Amino acid sequence: MSALADFKEGIIHASIEIDAPPEAVWDALTEPAQLASWWGSDDTYRTMNWQVDLRPGGKWSGDSARVDGSQQGNVHGEYLEVEKPRLLVYTWKASWDDFSETLIRMELTPTAKGTHVKVRHSGFGQRTASGAGHAEGWKRVLGWLAEHPALR
Repeated sequence: MSALADFKEGIIHASIEIDAPPEAVWDALTEPAQLASWWGSDDTYRTMNWQVDLRPGGKWSGDSARVDGSQQGNVHGEYLEVEKPRLLVYTWKASWDDFSETLIRMELTPTAKGTHVKVRHSGFGQRTASGAGHAEGWKRVLGWLAEHPALR
């Protein structure tokens, strides 16, 4: 797994190899019940209340809460491209980032072992602290995804 922030371009590049077929990874990334079950951990935060209208122009959202109750958040956006099970492009507006709009492009490619997940998160501009924070976040998120019981 890797996640690197290109501060000059305001882009995060992240990727991971997951031992599951693209269809299963796609479902984990797009089904509300699955998102809530794997996105987060018992020592950081949990996500809940996922809403997904999986089509170009469809809206999505999710809530989060730190496990110690100290902070709650919301993230939402719009799907721009939906090509099951290989491409998902959507906007990302997070409460902890003043709802600044960024763009996430996820490519799922079948491999001999399962699926290569490639993430390109762009639109950070000169907001290097936000980019650095999101790069660290992608490392955690992709790790949680790879450990999702439905993918093992």
